[in-house]
Amino acid sequence: MRAVIAIRQIQRHTGAVRNVIEHCQYLRALGYSITIMAERHNREILNECGADFIQIMRWPIKGTYRRVWFDNRVQRWLKAHPYDLFFSHGDSHSNDILVMHNCVRLHEEKCGTPELDVAAFHDSVISAGDYRVLITNSKLMADDFHQRYSVPQDKLHVFYQGVDTSLFNMLNKETLRRKARRELQIAETSAVVGLITSGDFTKRNVHFFLEVAGFLASNTSFQIDFLVVGKSNSTRFADQISAHGLQSRIRFIDPVPNVHQLFHALDLHIFPALLEEYGRVVLEGLACGVPTIASDNVGVAELMQEHAVPEVISGYNLEEWGNAAQSLLTDPDAGQRASQAAACLAQKYSMVNQKHAMQDLVSSLIKR
Repeated sequence: MRAVIAIRQIQRHTGAVRNVIEHCQYLRALGYSITIMAERHNREILNECGADFIQIMRWPIKGTYRRVWFDNRVQRWLKAHPYDLFFSHGDSHSNDILVMHNCVRLHEEKCGTPELDVAAFHDSVISAGDYRVLITNSKLMADDFHQRYSVPQDKLHVFYQGVDTSLFNMLNKETLRRKARRELQIAETSAVVGLITSGDFTKRNVHFFLEVAGFLASNTSFQIDFLVVGKSNSTRFADQISAHGLQSRIRFIDPVPNVHQLFHALDLHIFPALLEEYGRVVLEGLACGVPTIASDNVGVAELMQEHAVPEVISGYNLEEWGNAAQSLLTDPDAGQRASQAAACLAQKYSMVNQKHAMQDLVSSLIKR
């Protein structure tokens, strides 16, 4: 049996690419050989996928037509070659399985960004409705596609991506905590509150995180250090940091390979994103037993609410977020309960469990 996956780039470890790697693992376990079609690739990632590769020539001019060109080349190949299952990761139309990772129109609305060149193409791919199933990362996404594009509910399938609990867990927590704090040059006696992400500080609402940091700095008697992880421009927050007197208490660092160690350095993870279609990084923090406060605009927050894991907050009332953070930091029992509930939730959505869930889904879609 042959499965074909289309995605414009499989060059960097983005959320979408990690999702492709996982799908390849699931498909191989079901006995499929895999072909990936992309413009750009990384040989190590392809090896991780265990897939053959077909390179699509990249249209040289940036813009919407680059996406149309890729889709046309994919469709031409599919008509000329036999296959059993086709996965499009949002970069081409699909009469089989469409996997979407972003709600571009919802992003424009919630983050106030100008129209992105991908928006019109996503409109076309989703509204065409020729797929048998549309897989989303969260109910938040499924609801948007149902309301915005009238996608029938019976075509929508929410699949929560798994967390690697062999890496993100509570084993050796104290040892890893001390190591991470030494490397960050943070005292053992200080509480640490962080926001860990890959980047896009507007979408992840770093501005509001700094407001919460200012609230905690002004209303808490003990020392708190603050950490923001992500690749983006931090200089734009200089005035805000100065206004709250956080210059010596906050640091910004780029994403690191050993992010699980950073989680162990935290006493609290605050994730107030304006929109996060899934937010696997939140689930990774939960797996490390880090008490977490997340916006209800985050897909993983659906799991937190379903399993009564504190704490999910609707809206961005500073006092509500500040008081919730203060409670988790100052009440050891509340923090311990949140930590245990977090780790228990993450175990339910381990890579192993989600592998079985995806195998069941793929098995139900086999038609040829």
